[in-house]
Amino acid sequence: MTTPQRIIVIGGGVVGISSALEFQRRGYQVSLLDPKQPGRETSYGNTGVLSDGSVVISNNPGLRKRLPKLILKKSNALNYSLGFVLKRLPWVARFLSYTTEKHLDHSSQALRALQAHSLKLHLNLISDAKAENLLRRTGWLKVFRSDSSYKAYDMELKVFERTGVGHTIYSAEELNQLEPALNPIFRHGVLLHDACSVSSPAALCDAYLKLFTDAGGNVILDAAESFQRTESWIVQLRDGEPLQADAIILAAGPWSAEIAKCLGYKIPMAWERGYHWHLKPGTGPALTRAVHDVDAGYVMTPQQQGVRITSGVELADRDAPLDISQIEQSIRSARQATSLGEKVEDAPWMGRRPTLIDSLPMIGAAPRHRGLWFNFGHQHNGLSTSAASAQLLADQFEGKSPAINVEAFRPDRFRL
Repeated sequence: MTTPQRIIVIGGGVVGISSALEFQRRGYQVSLLDPKQPGRETSYGNTGVLSDGSVVISNNPGLRKRLPKLILKKSNALNYSLGFVLKRLPWVARFLSYTTEKHLDHSSQALRALQAHSLKLHLNLISDAKAENLLRRTGWLKVFRSDSSYKAYDMELKVFERTGVGHTIYSAEELNQLEPALNPIFRHGVLLHDACSVSSPAALCDAYLKLFTDAGGNVILDAAESFQRTESWIVQLRDGEPLQADAIILAAGPWSAEIAKCLGYKIPMAWERGYHWHLKPGTGPALTRAVHDVDAGYVMTPQQQGVRITSGVELADRDAPLDISQIEQSIRSARQATSLGEKVEDAPWMGRRPTLIDSLPMIGAAPRHRGLWFNFGHQHNGLSTSAASAQLLADQFEGKSPAINVEAFRPDRFRL
């Protein structure tokens, strides 16, 4: 059989860009298709953390204990639209069915391998892209305002031990020395010391994209309208001429299920909306790393635009109007934690994270179509896992043994 040469990657987030770059480097002719400038949707608004230890999924066994508080909206970690939840109740029920110790062990081992491998690949890509100015090797800090919240974190610490995530525990006094920008309101801290972060996820996407285009990669700003499979794939575009390819990689994040539905697939995906707002630094010491205020349910991280405050999860229709109550509460909490100035923008940014019912991505061949490949569903970890996801997909595409076990990410683990 002739090796496919022409590949279309649908989706211009960091997963799609990484996939396009990986396949291009293996000698394929690659086009990257997205209706917007790549790196300006979900991949634009994250915390910038390249984590090797975000291994405890959202639907973990501890969620059952927290559920009453979350349902009553007594935690800033979750905001939701009741109408959306009722409409998606079967998906919610399936999502909650994975809150077992068995699935936690399975998913944490799989995510640890994926993230640790991806971090190594990212560091190489950052070097290739001459983007070291974006990189910080200051870790990923979790802080706790109360003894009870730190005690509840014990489950995650045990998972770190089982999976080999490097971490250091800090007392309140040690936290003041580690991160002088923090006010003395935190009683405990846990630093994932091998994790890194970048000062602009958008600039990192741009740097990777430049590697791709400088090597002859083609970026098409358009949307796929329909697909036809004959001897090859024909992709009908919304505005441009049809594209022809030997293979398609679907990496469109929260839009992937909608696109896959055109081909008859029923993907068990929902989306978690999230917000960020930039604030000017205050008069105190500058924040040096990404900090997750666990009790208050937000993250703050120094970025090129200012200190980025990110919200927790919002469950609502993908394109519903903005609800800024959650991000406003995050900003109030962040002002308690560190010195911050005025808001930089007039309104917050909002994005959507693609979440499958088991909180693991799909990386592999579509079950019913030759030449169709899935790489989506990375939930909160798209940036951290993108480089390895691309390599694992390309290895499977070429019939090679992947560097890590991919069984947990196979698309056919679901009946699609």
